[in-house]
Amino acid sequence: MDPLSPLKPRLEAIYFSLGNTDSEREERLHAILQDFYRALSQDVMVGFFFDGKDLNTIAAKQAEFLLRAMGARTRYSGKAPALAHLELPPILEGHFFRRRVLLEQTLQKHHVPEPQIQTWLEFEDVFKNSIVK
Repeated sequence: MDPLSPLKPRLEAIYFSLGNTDSEREERLHAILQDFYRALSQDVMVGFFFDGKDLNTIAAKQAEFLLRAMGARTRYSGKAPALAHLELPPILEGHFFRRRVLLEQTLQKHHVPEPQIQTWLEFEDVFKNSIVK
């Protein structure tokens, strides 16, 4: 069974909560992700993962990935999460947890409702075992 199946309707609900039109929703998602990756890059614990990286490109790829998961797109042209992280230093459980904390804070800052924040975090957790060393 696809581990994302139970989350799909709730992920779609997140997408529709981000605005009234596809354009508004995508713009808000991009703003959230740009803030999130900025916070990650400036964080003492995980910032080194982003040294020399183009944060706008990373945020855009993540947006594409999320839009596919949220049902707003039919395709994602990037790598699977496990493959996308292969060239990085090992990602440890503490790094993953810190990323999760910063994501939650960013979503709160952008006034995403708490139930949808929890769904977003559940979605992120699905990939933990394929990313954490």
